[in-house]
Amino acid sequence: MSHLFDAWSVPRRPAAPDDLLADLTEPQRAAVAHRGGPLLVVAGAGSGKTRVLTRRIAHLLATGDARAHQILAITFTNKAADEMRRRVVELVGPDAQRMWVATFHSACLRVLRSSAERLGYAPGFSVYDTRDVRETIERLERELGYDTKRLTPRAVAAAISAAKNAGLDAAHYRDQRGDEPLARRIGALYARYEEALRTANAMDFDDLLVNALAVLTREEDLRAHYQQRFAQVLVDEFQDTNGVQDDLVSLLAAKHRQLSVVGDADQSIYRFRAADVRNILTFAERFPDATVVVLEQNFRSTQTILDAANAVIERNPGRPPKRLFTEGARGAPVRLYRAGDEWEEARFVAGELLRLRAEAGVAYHDMAVFYRTNAQSRVLEEELMAAGVPYRVIAGLRFYDRAEVKTALAYARLVVNDRDEASARRVLNEPRRGLGQVAQARLAAWAAETGRPFAQAPWAAPEAGLSGRALAGARSFCALVDGLRAHDPGDPRGLIERIVRESGLSAQIATLEPREAETRLENLGALASAAAEYETVSDFIERVALVADADQLDPSSGTVSLMTLHVAKGLEFDAVVITGLEEAVFPHRRALADPDELEEERRLCYVGLTRAKAHLTLTHAWARTQWGQRVDALPSRFLGEVPAPLVADVSHAAPRRFADVARENRPWGEPPARVAREPDGPPGGRVFGTGAAPAARSTGAERLGLVPGERVVHERYGPGTVVRCEGEGLRARATVSFDEAGTKQLVLAMTPLVRAGGGDQRKS
Repeated sequence: MSHLFDAWSVPRRPAAPDDLLADLTEPQRAAVAHRGGPLLVVAGAGSGKTRVLTRRIAHLLATGDARAHQILAITFTNKAADEMRRRVVELVGPDAQRMWVATFHSACLRVLRSSAERLGYAPGFSVYDTRDVRETIERLERELGYDTKRLTPRAVAAAISAAKNAGLDAAHYRDQRGDEPLARRIGALYARYEEALRTANAMDFDDLLVNALAVLTREEDLRAHYQQRFAQVLVDEFQDTNGVQDDLVSLLAAKHRQLSVVGDADQSIYRFRAADVRNILTFAERFPDATVVVLEQNFRSTQTILDAANAVIERNPGRPPKRLFTEGARGAPVRLYRAGDEWEEARFVAGELLRLRAEAGVAYHDMAVFYRTNAQSRVLEEELMAAGVPYRVIAGLRFYDRAEVKTALAYARLVVNDRDEASARRVLNEPRRGLGQVAQARLAAWAAETGRPFAQAPWAAPEAGLSGRALAGARSFCALVDGLRAHDPGDPRGLIERIVRESGLSAQIATLEPREAETRLENLGALASAAAEYETVSDFIERVALVADADQLDPSSGTVSLMTLHVAKGLEFDAVVITGLEEAVFPHRRALADPDELEEERRLCYVGLTRAKAHLTLTHAWARTQWGQRVDALPSRFLGEVPAPLVADVSHAAPRRFADVARENRPWGEPPARVAREPDGPPGGRVFGTGAAPAARSTGAERLGLVPGERVVHERYGPGTVVRCEGEGLRARATVSFDEAGTKQLVLAMTPLVRAGGGDQRKS
């Protein structure tokens, strides 16, 4: 892929070492110029860690302390790796292109391409993505007679992934988990899954890490080669490494001990992917001679935003002390909006984005809306469309996951790996050629009887018992794939074009509704264009397999970015809106009873807050529909951890209980050390104030004794008529038909509602 760098601007002369230090802060300078032994850079959000990492690499090259081929730099996204390489090339010249700058998975794949045969894999092995893994597991479940609804492929995949990251193969997993029925089933699936991958000559993402570590540990000559080569090992986002990744880094840096890691324990948010924050927290203990540099000066956000983020993250116990500051502007207050439900929240978000564009001059591509789970995007999307706000969902459906793109790529993968079962099953009858479920079952039976890979079964169609249309279809398929395999491997774009044309994909798409057909053909054209950027078909297939969600972000798209808070990691925007700040939503329900999970949720909140440069808006809803049921919601404890002086409540009518707390000069909605609840209140009732936990406050509307037909007045919605009442105490709810605002379902304890006329009058 070296041709990708041809257009980069390379300096007429490489930067001098002193020039690389001149515009840095003192802590940044110390990190860049450090020599001799391990280095830990604790880099707070927006503190210039990417600059420090790239300058450190450039400084090593400029001083001659390392040659380009001796440097291994690990990042967590392909986009970050490309950006890091580009910056270093701009600083010190094209020789820097010989560095290894890659993600963990890309680096491991590179090692395995030249060594996987030592583990029993054939050259050209496939890399199964998440969908391939789940489809394989689902097929295996059906073969074993398991109920895929009760034991979902997604859950099984997660369990297998966790086992691999813990260093457990199928046999050790069964031994460790014992005879518990669910564990036995997962263990059986795990064993069958490992066998299926081996037969298909394929690895999943976890295998790339596990197998690279295995071959380097097992093969002394290979280990010595890489340990000798990599005189400098640098790792970005070290707080997100798992145990296998930590072992890999330690192994590769064992000879020279020139290991530099950069990260921030406060931004460790991938525990569900087996990330272990202890890797960074214990680094100085494991390397007693390590130098530790702390970067606290923030170059991204206003001080108001930083103060809000600092106040939230300081609630996590056991974290190393660190407080972000900036020499920039104080900035506007954090805006808070309290919505009646998710629809009102979404309408406010749409209006807020329009306001930011009109009043603050923020471009749409500099705005982002964050939410805790993907399911929350639906209502937001509908209201943004209604308001005419252009948006793009990041990590919704990836480009490479679109059906027509996935099919074309499956053909390409089958060209490279003739044992790839997942790809073979996808394209065998796509487009239709008479190879339906019955024909595929016969092919699978033949493969099982002969011990051959399923992907090779079509070439033995007569022996497998196929006849008539199915046999003709198998012969047509084999002729197609054989022809594609004869294609020049150095022409990936030509291969994609041939696949689209010769497989019948383009003809099939042409039968669709014109607009849909045009869109799908454009997608395939974009795929061919993407393939043209690579030197070989194998290079292209490998790169596609490792594309991350955040790599989809296009800053020139002119649209607002919608994404989960996890995807937002590593990004920044002029304006950020964080939605759904409610207990059991954010923090997530499963974290409420697990202190470790709750700490990670708080770190996730900290990450979201620190993505904003100048404008930060937080929203919550008093009620939200979940699984078709309207559920009362309580404001997130994270809202309560932001000091009141930093906040401007822009709700049309702030709930009385917020005003009460503000008058007491307490942080709004601040949770105490324990959660109190009134005798008739719901579990986990919201508590305000500090110190001893007082009873939850309410507006008092639940004590009005309202009845259907009665006239009431809402501070925001105006006058209305009670339609229905239900529940008692803090659980009391009422449905009210407002004269102008329509019908609303209200949690009375949370609603600024009074009886019309101010007295105890009721409509006769």
